[in-house]
Amino acid sequence: MKHRLKQLFKICLALIAILVIVVAFFSWRSFAAVEAALEPIRERGEPVSIVDLKPAPVADDENAATFLTPMVREIEQVVNEAYSIAYAEDFSWRTGLTQDQTAKLRTILDAHPNFADQLAKSSRCSKLAWPLDYDSGPNDLTEQVLQVNQDVRSIARIQAFRVRYLAAIDKPDEAAAVCLEELRLIRLQADTPLLVSWLVNSVCRVQILTELNGILQTETLQPETHAAIEEELNRHAITDSFTQTLKTERVFGIESFRGFSMLASPLTPQLENYIEYMNEQIEIGTAMPFESSPKTKVTAVGMTELLVPSIQNAHDTMFRTLTIERCLRILNASQSRPDSESSVELNDLGLPADAIIDPYRGEPLIAKSTEDGWIIYSVGKNGKDDGGEIAPESGTDQSLDIGIGPPAAR
Repeated sequence: MKHRLKQLFKICLALIAILVIVVAFFSWRSFAAVEAALEPIRERGEPVSIVDLKPAPVADDENAATFLTPMVREIEQVVNEAYSIAYAEDFSWRTGLTQDQTAKLRTILDAHPNFADQLAKSSRCSKLAWPLDYDSGPNDLTEQVLQVNQDVRSIARIQAFRVRYLAAIDKPDEAAAVCLEELRLIRLQADTPLLVSWLVNSVCRVQILTELNGILQTETLQPETHAAIEEELNRHAITDSFTQTLKTERVFGIESFRGFSMLASPLTPQLENYIEYMNEQIEIGTAMPFESSPKTKVTAVGMTELLVPSIQNAHDTMFRTLTIERCLRILNASQSRPDSESSVELNDLGLPADAIIDPYRGEPLIAKSTEDGWIIYSVGKNGKDDGGEIAPESGTDQSLDIGIGPPAAR
């Protein structure tokens, strides 16, 4: 009996040894396959781990976070208090805030006199490096980034409140300056990792561009203000940061795959597919809809397939936002003319050639002067001129045409 038990024990040990060798072999092969996929990325100097995303040290007086971080909780409280006042449903840029709304906003903003100075200082910085822990795992860092994005939204909202208040007290140039201040902050925010950060930035950018459209359509601005608007919009388009954002998103995906305990064999093909898919999306980058962009060759499978809608949404957001940027540059240039209400040839505005091109069809955007103001638009995804119908279609959040129009009446 003892002899048989010893033999059985030896057989079990042998089987365990074989299993360990087999697992070690497949683990080695999986590791080698992943490393082979990552090597070209490393050779291009692109990040492959979260540690690679850690920004270089920046002096406190050049880091916008130095001025923003101490005040974000206070800003969040003020946003909750003032939102329903500044964003009343009956607000219109044609009539502005009511006297009662203006008085209430003045009381709130006067109670926080440090906001204007700190926000101005932050916008003049060269970097925005939020205090994120790049030594943490992808889940922890994602939670930190999501909190930062909430703070970014609050900052954009308080700036919008200030814009509407300044316009209400007949300071349109100062209101436009606050818009530019916020656009500079959004430009600095582009270094924050993850696609969700880029999407939040896009939302904030459109929000401020919408405020700027309201000012341009209803107020008379000084020539230097028009020049400053064009200078800022010319410095940074929403497309400039898109490809880099995809590279940071790829890092988080790689780290997340690596975090699964059974990565060795089952998930390696999915990780390789994810890397191939993201590499292709990065290569496609910011190719315009009218351009003959390379046909996709990689089919997303498994967990990578879950990412596809987000990537497609990001592309749609990018082109819609870029269109609004270009429309606003045209509006600003049109309004800076002595006869700002007359019709205009876009090629005569002195803008760069690509600033007047419709991203969806490759031809100049369409500009119409109406009794209510300017309508400047793109034909949108359907490639058809729907007469400047930029209000959302019934039952959807998508418009037929994409652009800017005169503010509605109350």
